Amino acid sequence: MKVLVIDPEACTGCEICELVCSLGKTGACRPSLSRIKVVRIENEGVHVPIVCMQCEDAPCKVACPVNAIERDSKTGAMIVDESICIGCRACTIVCPYGAISIDPKSRKAQTCDLCGGDPLCAKWCPSAALMFTNEVSADMLKRRAVGERVAQLILKSRSQ
Repeated sequence: MKVLVIDPEACTGCEICELVCSLGKTGACRPSLSRIKVVRIENEGVHVPIVCMQCEDAPCKVACPVNAIERDSKTGAMIVDESICIGCRACTIVCPYGAISIDPKSRKAQTCDLCGGDPLCAKWCPSAALMFTNEVSADMLKRRAVGERVAQLILKSRSQ
């Protein structure tokens, strides 16, 4: 199964990922509607894409009181069934990466669904900071771990 690998060191902060995600999902180029967010750490000059890491234990799925979140058997992505979601935000609270948001119109949870197995963000990323690949090398795993750790540090710093 393919995985989305993030290389925060390669991210330039161009936000093309946000634009193509919002366009692909909503038909509008509005980064605020994107399921991926590029977080800027200005004083460090760092940009980090924050996106669902498709956790094995999926705390979002466990926290959902109405079982609106399931794993897609083909892509491995966590999928929110908007017809079931009640918008309680439990999933947004427990997500260790801050990768689940609430759609401003529907008031339902939304997260990366890997575009059905062909993520636009990875396809359009000009610096290869986002890669969707079967070939996960030790280096890619290290980069993914770094990306996950940076995302957690960002979330921790925001809550202080």
